[in-house]
Amino acid sequence: MKNFIILFVFCTSFVSFGQKIKEDKNQIFFDGTAIAKVEKDKTGTQFTYTSLNDSNGIIANLKTHKIDAQNSKSWLVVTNLDGSKKTEVNFELLSFTLNYKKAIAELLAKKYNVFTANGLENLDTFFAEERPSITAEVDKLKEAGKVDEKQLSALNYQVHSTEKLIFSGFVPEDAFTPKYNDAERKEFMSKVVAKYDISMKQNNSPTPVLNVDISSLSGRVLVKAVERGGKFVVALTESNTTFTYVPSVKFVANDVNSTKSFIKELVDKTYLNGQKYMTLSEAEVLLSARRDDKIAKTNEAKLNSCNIYDQKGYVIDNKGVKLEGLLSIDFENITPKSSSSGMIDLDATGDGKGLKVSAKNEKGNFRIYNYKAKENVMFSIVNDDNTETKFKALLVKIETIAPKDNTALDLGALAGMSLASASWKYFKEVESTDKMSIYQDLPSNSYVIKIPTQEKGFQVLVKKGKEDKFLSKLKEYVGASIDSNDLEKIDYSNLEGLKNLSDLYSNFK
Repeated sequence: MKNFIILFVFCTSFVSFGQKIKEDKNQIFFDGTAIAKVEKDKTGTQFTYTSLNDSNGIIANLKTHKIDAQNSKSWLVVTNLDGSKKTEVNFELLSFTLNYKKAIAELLAKKYNVFTANGLENLDTFFAEERPSITAEVDKLKEAGKVDEKQLSALNYQVHSTEKLIFSGFVPEDAFTPKYNDAERKEFMSKVVAKYDISMKQNNSPTPVLNVDISSLSGRVLVKAVERGGKFVVALTESNTTFTYVPSVKFVANDVNSTKSFIKELVDKTYLNGQKYMTLSEAEVLLSARRDDKIAKTNEAKLNSCNIYDQKGYVIDNKGVKLEGLLSIDFENITPKSSSSGMIDLDATGDGKGLKVSAKNEKGNFRIYNYKAKENVMFSIVNDDNTETKFKALLVKIETIAPKDNTALDLGALAGMSLASASWKYFKEVESTDKMSIYQDLPSNSYVIKIPTQEKGFQVLVKKGKEDKFLSKLKEYVGASIDSNDLEKIDYSNLEGLKNLSDLYSNFK
């Protein structure tokens, strides 16, 4: 543990500050209201943020310098759109997220006031402040050929600081219901630790030292543990008891499982020494926080998913009967990331095969109507601008491709594919003609073509190194209507190419 460990900040505290910042469909949202647009370049390190009316904007380049196998330094080089103004700031995560478009916006909003509820503001003030060039400092370190701890400290490196709930025993969801008596509830609570915080501090030593604090929900520090020469000196603050032990579990930077095992061992050690962690009333607050956390995680997962929830629209069944109401459909599973707190996350199944409509029946009462894709049903969502987004049920063999953030038809991202069988599900209508129609599979972002003479749709998915096999299957699907040479000339890596295919097929037909 002598190495200087650098980690991002993972923060799941109970009290949030400022507006709730989200990113969805290349827009930045404050408390559910869109305030800016964002685009990421192909490298995944350059992010362009512009106001909704394109009146101003910034470009943020994420830079990273790898120091060694465990440690790295990340910072942002921020310019205005024409590059005439530039500044650099340390990059840090203010909340746990893998979405860098959101993370950067959150940092610039909460630390530099660049994003506000009104959009992109205060850019003159932001660029006017003089800041040292982090790039120049890193370049100096590169030239020197080595990095020592004093230099790292001068560069303002972050330390690992987590504040999470953790459990050393099982606490049921309904712990405070009549199902359990007071003795049982106290037994549950005796096994609960409220919060832990891990940090690397200098502690008057040239070598950073690992520190762990365990606190109750009310903020009382109950356990303080400090690394000393590979051992941990542990103090139970409310009983004036101290002891030393050698951890059997090594703390590994940025490893969630390692952190959980490491903390659990410390929890078990201190509990064996007689420390109680929270009162029954504090535990009630804890359970309430768990419920709130589940709701928040589920709502965030819904916002970031391609699912539809209670959207105004209508459905037309296979008999031509139209029903208007609020439509909901799960195209993908919602599985918010679980934390080391032991919290159980809600999980919604989603395969795009079942549609639910909340509408009034003949008696004027609301009820839920269920429609299955295999019933050949179509539905349409009415957007805020009164335009419609149509969906149609198709029988298609869909192969799953990885990350939603990848371009759907990116040949380089499709090396590994899973086998799939044809099934009925709903697809978003992109372009529909009487000759050939184009649809989109929302979970994978891939596209599907459908011609009237074929029972099934055809997923346009080109695997790397198997382009010839794809063209052979496509030729088989469209028949002899298009010359093979013409098929080979089409660019299948984007939607425009598919539209060219549709035009070519329609003209030949």
